[in-house]
Amino acid sequence: MNRLIKYCIFLFALLQGCEEIYTPEIEKVESVIVADARVVAGGSNNVISLYQSMSYNEGSIIYPPVTGATVSIISSNGVENKLFESSPGKFAVGGNLDANLQYKLKIVSGKNTYESSFEPVPPVPLLDTIFGEPGIKILAPDGNNDVDDIIEVEGVQLLGNILHEKQLPYYRFTTRRIIQFTYTVEVPTMGGSMPATMYAWDSSTSGESFNIAGPAGYSSSVAIVRHPLWFLSKKPGLNFNETFEGWILILYHYGLSKSAYDFYNDLNSQLNASGKMFDPLYVQAKSNIRCTNNPQQVILGNFEIATQKETRYFVRFISNKSGYLIKPIPYFYHIPVHGQQLDVPPDFWETPSKQYPEQ
Repeated sequence: MNRLIKYCIFLFALLQGCEEIYTPEIEKVESVIVADARVVAGGSNNVISLYQSMSYNEGSIIYPPVTGATVSIISSNGVENKLFESSPGKFAVGGNLDANLQYKLKIVSGKNTYESSFEPVPPVPLLDTIFGEPGIKILAPDGNNDVDDIIEVEGVQLLGNILHEKQLPYYRFTTRRIIQFTYTVEVPTMGGSMPATMYAWDSSTSGESFNIAGPAGYSSSVAIVRHPLWFLSKKPGLNFNETFEGWILILYHYGLSKSAYDFYNDLNSQLNASGKMFDPLYVQAKSNIRCTNNPQQVILGNFEIATQKETRYFVRFISNKSGYLIKPIPYFYHIPVHGQQLDVPPDFWETPSKQYPEQ
């Protein structure tokens, strides 16, 4: 018995001695500058932000700012506008951009100088028409392909046409969707209580990928036809005591340069990648910013000049015979992100027959 115990101890020691913990050699990637440099011509709150990239294994979602850099916007006629660092890593963009000129971004940080290509100021984008087509959208929660988990949502797909030809026919769209709903509450009175209506609303914004539009490939026309803007559900899920009263859709249109459109297109390819062999890599996003003194030095981001226009619509299902109401909203009320108001609807509350103040 003692001999058996000795053999077991020896075997355990032998196995322990043969075991090695494999520690892979992971190349330490040097952090680089990330430039969030999107400027809307005519906008009053334009800011260029510089961050430091972080290793995948660092685990933090807070990216440190790049401080002490010199950031300028230079016009094609040679005028340089040096930007003020309003807070760490954030540079306020002042002054108006001339639509007849082009502009480039210049960043000096440490020993390196980065410059973008010259970018034009695009024309202000205009949608010729917006319309809707009833349909069903298929949703697979968390990317699950199991047929039992697939959800069918009935609603309306909003589409847009941009038919007039322009010099730079590239666009991006973002949305803010406000859902209106009501429910009944009991309000105290002298004799007890009485029912009253609570008018409530909540907001959501665009998803992860970028909604961009450009001319169809291999076509002589630059018209944008039937571009999908957003899908709105016919009757979104609410609590059992809440009544859906319609959508307010705030649509932001951005005119882009060709280089900005290509950059977003590359990012969409990356965001929509499904793990296949020939899916694009992140590094394939074509930035227009380069390090002028060291071509091997990487900078992430893109310098973008855009123009912006805002339009608003009220969308609501009326009946099977009448379909969906898609009504332009001519008056731009201030709408908080979410809230509620008792008994009296807020001034921005939409109905099919709403009357607007004279402008």
